[in-house]
Amino acid sequence: MKGITIPRTARGQTTFDRICHVAEQLFHTKGYHLTTIDDIVKTAGVSTGTFYLYFEDKYSLYRRLLLNYSHQIRSVIAIATENVEGRREKERVGIKTFIRYVRDNPQAYTIIWQSLQVDKALFVDYYANFAEHYIKGLNEAEKNGELYPVDAITASYALMGISNFVGLQVTLFDTAHSSDEDIDRIVDQVIRMLDRGLFVTKR
Repeated sequence: MKGITIPRTARGQTTFDRICHVAEQLFHTKGYHLTTIDDIVKTAGVSTGTFYLYFEDKYSLYRRLLLNYSHQIRSVIAIATENVEGRREKERVGIKTFIRYVRDNPQAYTIIWQSLQVDKALFVDYYANFAEHYIKGLNEAEKNGELYPVDAITASYALMGISNFVGLQVTLFDTAHSSDEDIDRIVDQVIRMLDRGLFVTKR
């Protein structure tokens, strides 16, 4: 990755990981723009020179964290849905998995959404890449007769929006209902809405 030097030793990897962890926490609590490299190295207990052994600048470190979240979230969802049959059930399991992930890693929202202020292109790329993977799955499901004909691009962003804001419901707006059982119940309601539609059409 541009601007990053991957360590070659176990000791170096430990230091690299500590810098990443500290930066993640500081970006979460103070924000990217208010966090300085000096803040990061002092909290991590490393020298400024050590920081620059691995990272060209603060932006490179932030990109590393953002891309890690992209990989981690896609990975945990892929593992959870690997043996799940049918697009409907994959959607149910995928949404539940995402919400549990952000519940257990609340800093993920902060890091990901700060990209809109750090570099708008990062924010666009992050969600466009997610949408690209979503679109493939939706197109395949439509071919298999599992979906009504739909604009897969719009559907992908709509479904990502549902996951993101129901995730915020659990992690920020209504934290009293964030147990696994609560998440199961909430996501089951989402799937029912997707099954039935939301509006009553008067005949």
